[in-house]
Amino acid sequence: MTLPAAPRDLVPPGWSAAAPILDDVIVRWHEGEAAIADWESATAVIDARQPAGWAATVEHLQLINTFQWHEEDRSRDHAADDAVLAAVKRSIDASNRRRVQTVDRLDDMIHAGLVALGQVNPAAPLNSESPGSILDRLTVLALKIHHVGEACAALAAGPERAAMQARLDGLCEQRDDLGRCLDALLDGIRTGRVGLKLYRQVKVYRQADTGALKADLE
Repeated sequence: MTLPAAPRDLVPPGWSAAAPILDDVIVRWHEGEAAIADWESATAVIDARQPAGWAATVEHLQLINTFQWHEEDRSRDHAADDAVLAAVKRSIDASNRRRVQTVDRLDDMIHAGLVALGQVNPAAPLNSESPGSILDRLTVLALKIHHVGEACAALAAGPERAAMQARLDGLCEQRDDLGRCLDALLDGIRTGRVGLKLYRQVKVYRQADTGALKADLE
């Protein structure tokens, strides 16, 4: 029987706790990449290591964005025919839907944990970005840092490598700054200086068969 997560297990204690989870998923992806052909095989190859709560959800979000990163690489393959590109487009659409749902679930979880701990002040001013949204951006930055780091290591010493290293340093600085923003937001919510309010993503699209507009809750 799986026990429900305690309130504190639903709320990230800070960026320093989340960062190793992101890096671990990316390393495991590249170790098992040869066996990954689609989302189902990705979830089979990259076995979940975080037991529950915020950590498991952040791990899942990093896997989604790692999968989507490599699908977008496939979409830029000039040798791919129309059938392959159409399949990749559908795969990216499905992945983006998973990503939005997971960010919403992460914010739900964080909100529930903070409410249970009595740490949400409904009268406090809101931040323009939620904790889940910041963590989503941090997963993408982790991917950029990994791949730019690989590119930098492959270059011989010289101006090109120096330029790539400068890009890598800039990404690392951006990640550290954004991580501090996450910590400041969580601290602001816990101390009642910043509010936390939940929203839901809505996608409006035209149905191919009828031409009618449909609103789809992500």
